[in-house]
Amino acid sequence: MIYLDNCATTKPKESVVKAMVEALEKDFYNPSSLHIAAVEVEKKKEAIRKNIKDYFHCSGELYFTSGATESNNTAINSAILEGKRFGNNVVTTNIEHPSILNVLKAQDVEVRYVPIDSTGHVSKERVVEAIDENTMLLSLFHVNNELGTINPVEEWVPEIKEKFPRIKVHIDGVQAVGKLPVDFDKIGCDSYSFSGHKFHGPKGIGGLLVRKPMTPYFYGGGQEMGFRSGTENTPGIYGLGAAFDALKEEGICLDEARERWQFLKEGVESIGDVVINSIEPASPYIVNVSIDDTRGEVLLHMLEEKEIYISTSSACSSHRTGKNPILTALGIKDSLAQGTIRICLSRDTTMEELEEFIEELKTAVADVRDIMRR
Repeated sequence: MIYLDNCATTKPKESVVKAMVEALEKDFYNPSSLHIAAVEVEKKKEAIRKNIKDYFHCSGELYFTSGATESNNTAINSAILEGKRFGNNVVTTNIEHPSILNVLKAQDVEVRYVPIDSTGHVSKERVVEAIDENTMLLSLFHVNNELGTINPVEEWVPEIKEKFPRIKVHIDGVQAVGKLPVDFDKIGCDSYSFSGHKFHGPKGIGGLLVRKPMTPYFYGGGQEMGFRSGTENTPGIYGLGAAFDALKEEGICLDEARERWQFLKEGVESIGDVVINSIEPASPYIVNVSIDDTRGEVLLHMLEEKEIYISTSSACSSHRTGKNPILTALGIKDSLAQGTIRICLSRDTTMEELEEFIEELKTAVADVRDIMRR
């Protein structure tokens, strides 16, 4: 089996599974209870929180959430609730994740969408042009989930905050954590979201890093420092802690990742009549490619017969109907857009796997084109 859908989810590490089993079988106590067994679980939970904050160089706070969708919704709703005292508009891009775009559509605020250029990148100048004294929130991706393009937020955010000191800045970091170095304090944003299952941690657990306490979005027993009430997901938190321990031990292996990324792009380009939509600066873990005279979904199912797994788009967008808005924003013609696939690597992906994938993809493309070009 060759798994190349790592943007959708990753395989949990053995250490992650082991930590979760420990929480389920041994440390099953409610950390809010007062007896000594529960107090020990509470101590472990807080030690994990501190370790994760240290990983991000975060001098603010970390709230555990159910994942990035909750983190994004919470950050945006809280920022708008607080920001309406002085602002009436929000700035974002037109290729954000649905958990950003859809929550903004539900708000009674003006949303200004900064378009991407023909390479899939966002211009800092166009972002700044969209902001004014009434802008309460700027929400940007760190790494785009479909194209892999990178916003250099460490450069942009401090400049934007200096020019517009009242604005809140939220960064969706889901596809960046575990792939790129992330320094929360250096970025200087007000909130930063991530999800454990994107970097070999468990599903159902993520986090929201915040500069200062935010307006609560969940109310109840006052867990998570009063920000997110509800009994804590200790198995998920234990697993998340193990995933970050692995990241600290292994480090960010960008050179090896870029080597695999370049090899994959060159192999796919050798097929002919293809357009690589992932253009640097981009994550070395995502290759989005449009292959002329094919159908992405047909290629996906042909490859799965060989136990090779890819995707045609973000898993969170796989049920949408109509044109892919990101490919439309890129200006990709319909006939080419229909043949788009997304290949997502992990640090466990090998060159041998990529070689086999490229050969099988060439065969699948040739078979489809043989029919479509008659």
